Amino acid sequence: MSVKDRLATNKTKLSKKPHIIVETEICDTTCKHLCTTRVCPAKCFEIENGKMQFQYEDCIECGTCLHACDQGAVKWNFPESGHGITFRLG
Repeated sequence: MSVKDRLATNKTKLSKKPHIIVETEICDTTCKHLCTTRVCPAKCFEIENGKMQFQYEDCIECGTCLHACDQGAVKWNFPESGHGITFRLG
């Protein structure tokens, strides 16, 4: 089973308040390697028309983006109580 297929089995209860804030202007102006676009298994980071785009709705809360970003653009917190991801296939 592919990673994409495994991710599709998870359930997420979204909060109105994002648990990750990304200062995309830092990505667009300071960061040369844009590593978050390569390390996020849920593909929450993408370059579109030369600009960083981020969406938290598919996040699997692994924290990889927080550790990969060396520019300080990612602010990560755990989701509010009762919200977030429920893994089905570990």
